[in-house]
Amino acid sequence: MQSIHYPDGATPLDPDEIRGLKFKHITTRNQLDQLEQANIQTGLRWLSRSKHNDILHEGFVRELHKRLFGDVWSWAGNFRTTEKKFWN
Repeated sequence: MQSIHYPDGATPLDPDEIRGLKFKHITTRNQLDQLEQANIQTGLRWLSRSKHNDILHEGFVRELHKRLFGDVWSWAGNFRTTEKKFWN
């Protein structure tokens, strides 16, 4: 997955982020999107079963991110350490 064509609106991944991918057989953005979508569905089920009093608390936000993406990315639940460019 070293060379990926990113569709409009997609956030490019840097090499350090790609190394955090738990599924080394992924070679296309479509495959990655499918894995992430399955993980998001799992995370949303967790969210719907849980009671959360303080959703703006850092701990909750990090846990939610881990639940949504932690099956796919080793860095899920951690703050981004790279800057992202969102426009050309």
